Amino acid sequence: MLGLDRLLAKAARELRSILQSLLGLLGEFLEPHGLWLPPQSSSQTGGRYLGSMPELPELEALRIRLAPRLEGRLITAATVNPKKAHMLRYPVEHFANELPARRIVSLSRRGKHLVFATELGGGGSDRWLVINPMLGGRFQMADGEVPVPATEVFTIRIEGRQELRYLDFRDMGRIYWATDLAREIPGWAELGPEADSVPAMGIDVFRKRLRRFRDELKDLLRNQEFLAGIGNAYSDEILFEARLLPLRRRASLNPAEEEALFSAIPVVLKRAVEAILANPNYEESKQDRSFMAVHMKGGKTCPRCGHRISQLGSNREPLNFCRGCQL
Repeated sequence: MLGLDRLLAKAARELRSILQSLLGLLGEFLEPHGLWLPPQSSSQTGGRYLGSMPELPELEALRIRLAPRLEGRLITAATVNPKKAHMLRYPVEHFANELPARRIVSLSRRGKHLVFATELGGGGSDRWLVINPMLGGRFQMADGEVPVPATEVFTIRIEGRQELRYLDFRDMGRIYWATDLAREIPGWAELGPEADSVPAMGIDVFRKRLRRFRDELKDLLRNQEFLAGIGNAYSDEILFEARLLPLRRRASLNPAEEEALFSAIPVVLKRAVEAILANPNYEESKQDRSFMAVHMKGGKTCPRCGHRISQLGSNREPLNFCRGCQL
């Protein structure tokens, strides 16, 4: 009986791994259009929403912190956790053998992806390591002597004994080792402008882009073809800043409200990046968003008008807003 129990437990683990991979592939096609709603487990969340997918501010703060430690540095080795190898979508030996001897030229951000541009040590042969961490992906910079967490997917050793580790406790992150970003990464070519580039495009260009879409405002902001990098959390905050109800249709906005939305986007994103960087105790794995005004604060008092903050959505990601001052 003990042997049978072990076989059943092993089969359950393998089935769970296959299902997680299938969910990741499904999200790969749906997320660029704002349609991917990650599954939730009440046993994991205690009946509460446990979604903390990094969005533009978290990834920008991470880029700012990691770039000085990685840019210009040579990769000396790469290892893959065999228990997580299914997440790579590439033969492990290719991934592990092709990264060493490459230099990290730059670290950038595109939408909800971190982009590590690399070249061979002598120059040329550009290739990109692109990671969308989704719900469970996290990065760890550590000395080589620091124990490796069980959630490690892969480790890149950098000259000077430092290691960049990608961890994923939900096996939902997407990892690409690409030579052609637009061809190899689903949805890449359809990504809209970065959300923090709105001021540079100006109000007239923003209006023209805005009027191409017919969505409700909440869904519009999460649509990566409209603007890249905004998700569930910051769409709540942007609409609160702009004093707009999330379920209104885009076509219902008058010119003054369009301008309010235009102004709110950079204000909220910049404020969030500054709040994250200013917090010396910020832990990427926990994604402290206590600085937010309404997101995940249903039932609490609105900081602007004193009304009770509303929360909708038991079968979807929570939507938070104030009925008192959002119109």
